[in-house]
Amino acid sequence: MTPRAELREPSRDELAAAQQVVDLFAAEALLALDRYERSFPAAATDKPRRTADRLAHWWRRLEVDDVRLDPHGTDAEQILAKAVEMSVDPDNEWGVSLEEASAQAVNQAAIEGRTLPVSSMADLRKQFDDAYGGRADVPARDDEWLARSLTRFARASVLRDVVAEGAHVRVSGPLREAADDLVRQGQQLMDDRTNLARRQEAPISRREVLLRQARMTSAFFAYTMGVGLTGAPMWAELAMKVPALAVYVKGTNDAWMDHSNAVATRLDPAQAQLRSVRKGLADGLDTPTPATRRDTRALRNSPTHRPTQGR
Repeated sequence: MTPRAELREPSRDELAAAQQVVDLFAAEALLALDRYERSFPAAATDKPRRTADRLAHWWRRLEVDDVRLDPHGTDAEQILAKAVEMSVDPDNEWGVSLEEASAQAVNQAAIEGRTLPVSSMADLRKQFDDAYGGRADVPARDDEWLARSLTRFARASVLRDVVAEGAHVRVSGPLREAADDLVRQGQQLMDDRTNLARRQEAPISRREVLLRQARMTSAFFAYTMGVGLTGAPMWAELAMKVPALAVYVKGTNDAWMDHSNAVATRLDPAQAQLRSVRKGLADGLDTPTPATRRDTRALRNSPTHRPTQGR
């Protein structure tokens, strides 16, 4: 890569794309911890302490301390920053709940005049299920999912910093290329999320099913009127009408079932595409970030680098 390319300032779209990837795995780390937290009985009094211990354990074991948790980041990153801060605080004997971390993230943002995080853990769970159609490939063990997500989050954060620093730091070619690749995949992630949102907002017309229902209703009443004109005894008329009624009811049910299936499956292609781009990002971030000591020192000493939060 040429020196000129290395010194290019990032665009707002590139910064947003890198941030989207960081947010993706910040949210998954929260969801993994949320699943662990919800595994306890409701009456468990040690749940906050054990939840904090679990997050602090992986945060330290994975040596994520040098990761810059951006207080101006997305909702997921702000909540994760507060949860980490509470978990590693030696004076916090109570522990942490994600509900409390969310509330404190909102309070801190309000005090500092920043944009308030508006997503709750219930919102993050729903967003995750809606994005992937409930078919995201995640580890069955909470520990494994949390460890993987924090690792990916940490590596994506480093690459985001490379993108954000732009011309302010010189880094090695492999690290710059990894950051550029993160931006490309992040842009694809943003496009795919936009595509899913459009599909979710676009209603499927009921016109076809209503026309189908009207045709069946007309045919059924025409048949029953014809039977009535035959002059057959009532028991014979009834015998002839019952099968027609059964066909009519089945046809009606089938028509509305087809409509329901169309509504349910209209999101499948977009959700499959999001699952694909998520897998690509995860696979890429499962490989250690190609940062040298010189790269790390340059990023840390950059005049625009903001200090790590939650340490």
